[in-house]
Amino acid sequence: MTKKVSSKKKKELVKAIKNPTRYFRLDFGRYGGEVAMGEITKEQYKFWEGKDEEFAEHMRNIEFEDPEVYNKGVPAEARIDKPFYDFEDICHLSGPEWSEGQIMTITEVDKDGNSLKNENGGYLEDEQHELGTLVDKGAEIDCTAEHLVDSESCKDKYYFFGQYFNKGGWYTEGLIKTDHRGFDFKKLKIDYENADGFRVFSHITYNGEEMFLEEDSTGKSSCFYVMEGDDV
Repeated sequence: MTKKVSSKKKKELVKAIKNPTRYFRLDFGRYGGEVAMGEITKEQYKFWEGKDEEFAEHMRNIEFEDPEVYNKGVPAEARIDKPFYDFEDICHLSGPEWSEGQIMTITEVDKDGNSLKNENGGYLEDEQHELGTLVDKGAEIDCTAEHLVDSESCKDKYYFFGQYFNKGGWYTEGLIKTDHRGFDFKKLKIDYENADGFRVFSHITYNGEEMFLEEDSTGKSSCFYVMEGDDV
């Protein structure tokens, strides 16, 4: 007796024959940026504490002005003579922000990265998912480090926080290659770090292979301040 094959299984079989290998690109948006945190001296902290606006202007000027300009009125022991991104002994991260309302877009493409067409001649629709739903779909999401006043990385230090907050998108540099079954959320792993409340992607892997992100964004705002960790 011959066993009947359902129409659904037939379609899946046809797809498997036609597309034994499939390719996908991931996009994350709309917010993210760059954050750097590093240790400073007690003298630097004491001078700049409570002077957030002056300190922010000072840090922005370091990239564009001569030292005699941005150090005017600043005691020698309190001077900071390097741009914010060179503070990285606590952390230095750049990428999308981890926030439940952010969106991950999955786009299926051909092996050259070109959009695919459906059976009717139109382009395949992208899939969009809020980041807050990824765990329910099987993805692994981990906060691998926290940089707060009471965390191991900060609690016994005077330190600097610098951030550029950007609006735009971050997309995978290479393509994700799968079998005919397509994208599997269970093979997706995203790590992020919490930098004083700004949670930024640190690593992304799919099926154990690390993915790198390209950025297409514009600057929205910046923030600079000094902090005192617990137990200093």
